[in-house]
Amino acid sequence: MVSRCKLSSVSLLAILALSICFLNVYPAVAQADQTASKLQVASSAVEHAFSAVLDAEKAGANVTSLLDQYNGAADLLAQAENAYRTGDNHTAVNDADAALPIAQQVTTAAQPAQESASTSAQTAFWTTVAFTVEAAIVFVLVLFLVWRRFKRSYINSLSDAKPEVNSQ
Repeated sequence: MVSRCKLSSVSLLAILALSICFLNVYPAVAQADQTASKLQVASSAVEHAFSAVLDAEKAGANVTSLLDQYNGAADLLAQAENAYRTGDNHTAVNDADAALPIAQQVTTAAQPAQESASTSAQTAFWTTVAFTVEAAIVFVLVLFLVWRRFKRSYINSLSDAKPEVNSQ
């Protein structure tokens, strides 16, 4: 009976020791999952910011300041990912949290820049079309006036000319 009591107390002590180990590991796993989640959200925001800046640049907007802000967010995200890989979850979370609002601000600022550039490009296109049509009309008019003058000059030179007869 004494050996049974010792065996059950040792078993109970082993189970308690194992449960304490698992309880201490679980918050670390939860913290790593939270860090990975924050990194994923920040990475997604930086990707959206890149797409927005690229679209604005394709539309013809001046994206120099947006690129500077985007590069800052991308640098913070890279630092966060490096910190996460080295196990420094606190720095990773701080850098990811710092990169997220910058990326969102870049995305928000890129949309009006893209719309403004698209409007400017459309205005420039229609201005070019109008100028081309006006230039074509002026060119045809000048060509017609020159043709009339040469025609009148040719008719006058024909009427002033005396016919010569060649006898053979």
